[in-house]
Amino acid sequence: MKSIKIFLSIAALCIAVSSFAQQKGPSFIGINGGISLPLGNWGKSATIVSINGTVNDPNGYANKGGIGMLDGAWFFSKHFGVGGLLSYGTYNLKNVNALSQGYQESFDVDTTRTTPTNYKVLNLLPGLYFNYPVLKKLSVTARALVGITYATTPQISVSIEDGGVFDPPIVQESDSKTAFAFDVGAGLSYAIKKCLAVNLKADYFYTEPDFTIDNTKRNNNAGREITTYNQPLSAINISLGVAFLFCRK
Repeated sequence: MKSIKIFLSIAALCIAVSSFAQQKGPSFIGINGGISLPLGNWGKSATIVSINGTVNDPNGYANKGGIGMLDGAWFFSKHFGVGGLLSYGTYNLKNVNALSQGYQESFDVDTTRTTPTNYKVLNLLPGLYFNYPVLKKLSVTARALVGITYATTPQISVSIEDGGVFDPPIVQESDSKTAFAFDVGAGLSYAIKKCLAVNLKADYFYTEPDFTIDNTKRNNNAGREITTYNQPLSAINISLGVAFLFCRK
């Protein structure tokens, strides 16, 4: 009798484990690409004029950018899994003419020409993934991720011409910093084949690096001059992509 009880207990445990395994959500690896929309001061611009002394500028002038994402997750239950996201985005500067106008009026010269590079943001974010099937092939997905970002500010070079004479250009140098970051998002996943899905995702991303900006010496102690930049780099990311599902046979 004791042997029968042990056998039945082991059988029940095997059935429970098998049932649990069959209820796991779809583990996957996927690639997405889309648009990133900067928020807050980072995405704002202005014409900054200062004749007497230099002034700081909280605006980041970041334009909407492109972003690529590689992510994957292993689901340990029907709805929850653990995974990670590797993403990279670039952002050109917007309203560069407003920057040039501010320098021109501040320096009281005939012409200024501003030539910027761009922002670069690289993220590595592990975290929790969620999947909830609403139809046979359609699922609602979500993720909450925390990790690090490596962000780089643009170099901004301003050439100056007055009365046919060119002054030495002033340059706001680029800086790179690593900082804490998080990402929360939701989306839809539609299985077009047994082991292949199309994903539409929307995410909110946030980081706040503490940049230290070097500047070349200028002849006129006037205009916009940034020595530190500690504004949040936050954005809404909207992406579309495909995912390979690790299907169970």
